[in-house]
Amino acid sequence: MKKTTNLIQQHILWRGLYFFSVLLINIGIARFFAAEKSGQLFFIINNLALILLVVGMSLESGLTFYIASAKLKSGIMAGFCSVWTVAASVVAFAIWCFLLYFSHSVYLTDAGFLLSGFLFISGTLYTTYFTALFYAEKEFGLPNKILVLVNILMVLVLILGKTYPSIRSHFVIIYFSGFFLQGILLRSFFMRKDSTWREYMFPSRAILEKVFRYSLVALSANLIYFLVNRIDYWFVAFYCSPGDLGNYIQASKLGQMLLILPSILGATLFPIFSSGKNAQNETQLTAVIRVLFCINGIICLVILGLGWFMIPLIFGSSFNHLYLLFILLIPGILCVTMNYPMAAWFSSSHRISVNIRGSVLALLVICVGDLLLLPRLGVTVAPVVSSAGYFSYYFYTIFMYRKERDVSLKDFLFIRKSDLNRIRQSVGSTWQEPVPENPAV
Repeated sequence: MKKTTNLIQQHILWRGLYFFSVLLINIGIARFFAAEKSGQLFFIINNLALILLVVGMSLESGLTFYIASAKLKSGIMAGFCSVWTVAASVVAFAIWCFLLYFSHSVYLTDAGFLLSGFLFISGTLYTTYFTALFYAEKEFGLPNKILVLVNILMVLVLILGKTYPSIRSHFVIIYFSGFFLQGILLRSFFMRKDSTWREYMFPSRAILEKVFRYSLVALSANLIYFLVNRIDYWFVAFYCSPGDLGNYIQASKLGQMLLILPSILGATLFPIFSSGKNAQNETQLTAVIRVLFCINGIICLVILGLGWFMIPLIFGSSFNHLYLLFILLIPGILCVTMNYPMAAWFSSSHRISVNIRGSVLALLVICVGDLLLLPRLGVTVAPVVSSAGYFSYYFYTIFMYRKERDVSLKDFLFIRKSDLNRIRQSVGSTWQEPVPENPAV
């Protein structure tokens, strides 16, 4: 019990510190490049992330599942992940170059930019796979310490960039090299920690087929969820100015920071909901939703009251629309906050189809809304449309849940005195290793 509780605290602490370091980097880049150029940088990363999601095939999902179920040893997969990363990086880089050529981008002849892209691609794949291998062995501190350390180095680089112009002119390749450094360090530390990869270079073909079969199913859900969260970036980039894109992406990133705790709790609750104690699980589900809604609701109220002068002070004067865009995203943020536990509930009962249908509904709402309204009303309508999409997803899951159980809507909103103790006791007594932090799977 005590060991399990320490593991949970370790996971939340270091994962929280990692996301805090990411926030510091986002703020640094915002002040370093202002809204227009920082928006372009993050938009490039968004495009690369989509390519990586497809080429990477969500292999980390299959790794986590089969290693956690004791059907596969993590050390055996280390060698395969290393080779797979190299092969997938080459394919992803070729796709990236093709898209640059197809779009007549001037970056196609920029060797430094192309190198940066390859470093980001390979580094992200290494990070994704070897973090999954660490997590499968219930090791949460070391991988996140590595990620935090490299991010702190990036923050120092941003600070030094104000003094040294050479850093500013080469920052993109330095920044993308940080992703590669994270991946290489994770790979090195894991292979040093687990030496079984020396004895078994690759797993059998039969187990690989099972891993990839599971991963491909997860890929479909992850791809839909990725588009739900980020497809609006492409609409804003097409219909609005670069400055508007920078403001909107930064507002979206701020919203994602508020989803850290819900994502961790959602991942932690998955094995709890799989235990089969339905009556107790239902009580835990509504308690978690109420607590998360209360926490993020209070944070959003604080930002609503103070953000009008704090946000420009922190991010710079070029982010003149950031406060309004974030405020308009708040309803969607709260819906996603409450939906993480709901998604874990349906996934644990082998009804992932509910989450997929909800995600598709949200994606349709966002695409149709952006196509119809963005050209006429501008960037301020983007967060409204996104919030409507997130609301439609949450409303659908609530509708499906209430079809089976007699639960009122107020049971999901108003916190009770016993909620925190109930969550602490249930997580501490039933917790296992977390699954990937994605409400769609």
